[in-house]
This record gives sequence, C-alpha cells and structure tokens, in this order.
Amino acid sequence: MEKYASLARSPLTVLAVLWAMLWILVSIAESAGYLHDPTIALWQPLMLIFILACTIGVWVGLELRSSRYLDLPLDPPRDWFRRQLRRLPLLASGYIVIVIGGRSAIFALAGAAYRHAPWPILIPFEFIKASLFYCLWLGLVFGALSQIVAREQAVALGLMQKALAEAQLAQLRAQLRPHFLFNTMNTVSALMHSDVKRADRLLARLADLLRASLGGAETDTVPLREELRLLRLYADIMQERFQGRVSTDWQIADEALAARVPAMLLQPLLENAFKYGVEQTTGCERICILAQRQQNRLQLKIQNTGSMLRPGWREGVGLANCRERLRVLHGDAATVSIQSLGSAVEASISMPWDVTAP
Repeated sequence: MEKYASLARSPLTVLAVLWAMLWILVSIAESAGYLHDPTIALWQPLMLIFILACTIGVWVGLELRSSRYLDLPLDPPRDWFRRQLRRLPLLASGYIVIVIGGRSAIFALAGAAYRHAPWPILIPFEFIKASLFYCLWLGLVFGALSQIVAREQAVALGLMQKALAEAQLAQLRAQLRPHFLFNTMNTVSALMHSDVKRADRLLARLADLLRASLGGAETDTVPLREELRLLRLYADIMQERFQGRVSTDWQIADEALAARVPAMLLQPLLENAFKYGVEQTTGCERICILAQRQQNRLQLKIQNTGSMLRPGWREGVGLANCRERLRVLHGDAATVSIQSLGSAVEASISMPWDVTAP
C-alpha cells in the first residue's frame, strides 16, 4: 500500500493544484463585484480570496499526506465513494466555519463590515458549493487512482505473460531433448556391434553436440549461426550412420546468420528429414537446408528426397513443438508448413526478422 501511495502522489498533486486553482477562480468571480466597486477598499476582496486560497491549500496538503483514499479498493466504486462521502457534512460545515468565520473575524479586526448575503441564504449556498467541489475532487482522485491501478495491472499482466511464455518454452525444450537423445542413442547403439570406430566417433560428436546445446540452455533464442553449428553437428552424426546414403547441401545467406531463432528449432525438422527420407530408402538421398532474409522475415527450409506425404498424414512431436515454440514467441506472425514437392518433402518456417538479443 505504501508503494501504491507513492505512485499515486505525483498525479494527485497535479490534480490538487488544478482543483485549488478552480476554487480560487470561482472565488475571484464571486468577488468581482467588490473589485469593481470604488467605494470598497481593494484589500477586502483580496482578503476574501486569500482566506479561501489558504484554507483550500492547507486542506489539500493534508489530504495528499493521508492514505484515506487508499484504505479501500477501488472496485466496486460505489463502496469507495460511499466511504469517502461520509466526511462530506463535516468538511462542508468546516469550510463554512473557517472561511466565512475567518473573513468575518479579519474584517471585524480591521474595523470593516463583511458584507454578504443573509445567513439563511449564505449558509445553504456555501454548503452546496463546498459539497459540489468535494464531489468533483473525489471524481478526479478516483479517476487518477483508477488509471494508476490499470497501469500497474497492465505491467503485472505483461510480466505474468512473459513468465508464462518462458515456462512454456522451457517445457517444450525439455520435451525436445529426451526425444532427440533417444533417437541419437539408438543410432549409436545400432553401430556398436558392427563398427566400433564409427560408434566411437558418433559418441564423440554427440558429446560435442550436447556440450554445445547445454551451453546455450540459459537463453530461449540464439543467433542462426549458433543454431546451424548445432545442426551441422547433428547432421554429421546422422551422416556417419547413413554413410554413403545421404548428402547435405547448406544454402545459407550470410545476412541470415545474425537472425535470432528459438534454440534447437531446426533439429527436429532435420531429424524428420533423415527419419522419413533417408531411412526409408536404400538409394542416395539429398537433404537441402536453406536460410535467407526476405524483407522483414526470415525464411528457413529443409528439403529431403526419398519421401512423400501420405494421405491422412499427421505431424509428430517434433513438428508440433516447433510450431508451439514459435507461437509462444511470435504468435500468429510465425508459420510452420510442410508440403510435398514431387519426390521430396519440404518443411518451411517463416518468422519475423529479429536480431535483438533477449
């Protein structure tokens, strides 16, 4: 509550000054007849204005130092206004006593007569005027505090959404790693009994890949050059397994290397290219990895020969994770698609161009 009060004080101070100036302008308008009357000394209307200005200034100062406006939640507004309006009779009566009584006392001490409307008219008039001005003050305070609360809630909501997005990304990355390790270790296991040296090379490259991927675990996005370095390590592992059965073609535009992408985004797509393209055939297949910038977007594609999308095809865990991770970071601005291109399959990603580090 103290923090909230400190946030509220600055805009309330501005409102208080404007509200006090309105009071003074009304007082000047009421004293216009005195100011233009040559039979009345100039000090008299000035004193009328001065006493009211001092009274309002002291009251506003005390109000700004109080936390009474923060004692109740703003929602529902009815309860907040009802609580504040309980003070209205006391404040209006105090205003009449201090302002009218102070004017009368000072004029009497100066030996002058304080001319005003008859008491039966003056008191109800001043009471109603003070009540209207107090209600106006409450409306200004409520509006200012509501704006502050809305701003704080918007900031809090933004932080919650960011935390949720980070949690979702962490969960998705946690799902990717076991899936990736499971398939890679199966590859190593398949070679252990047939080619120990190749299996040993695979384990060494797997260690390099894991070391590199764990090194970037603290960030959700990495430069494309870092993502491609991990991807090449994975491709080397798979080419060892399918030795002589696959070639890779890396068509990477230099300007695309600085773009930031979700870490380990492309690995599931490349894994699918090996699993459903190379693994399903006995001939020599080709996998092409493309990356380029097109205006304000980054285009990523992985094409593989040796497979086609079957009728009723459904995307697996890897592709679904890619889609979800991009949705968390970019919403509808990023897309993932997969399509058949004759005797090949192409998985493509289109996402906003971004080179800003998180």
